[in-house]
Amino acid sequence: MAQGILALLGLGITGYLSWTELMGDAPACVIGGGCATVQNSEYAQIFGVSLSYLGFITYALMLASAIVPGFWGRLLGIVTSVGGVLFSLWLLYAELFLLEAICPWCVASLVVMILALAVAVARIAKAGDLRS
Repeated sequence: MAQGILALLGLGITGYLSWTELMGDAPACVIGGGCATVQNSEYAQIFGVSLSYLGFITYALMLASAIVPGFWGRLLGIVTSVGGVLFSLWLLYAELFLLEAICPWCVASLVVMILALAVAVARIAKAGDLRS
């Protein structure tokens, strides 16, 4: 249940960022003002694909992992959350040291991903191991 709620929250964040990008708008940035700088930077894409789109797909897969029971659900949950945390940490590094601009939406997504990783690990621990 917790993983599903976090996935929905992440879908909201990345959905909003994806929508603003598709519309050619800058996301509303009430703290810091670095959202447009980050979203329009070269670091916000991998192989020409926006990190907000990839984040949306990742959260959609995370939602699926919350629905799928057993081994496959736990595996998908841990893979999506580890990947999401790694990409989010890379973006945070780029924000802090390369762009010197912070996007609160991106930081919020990182927090959601870290919480999702904790839930994915707890799911595995509760099952006894990944294979059960």
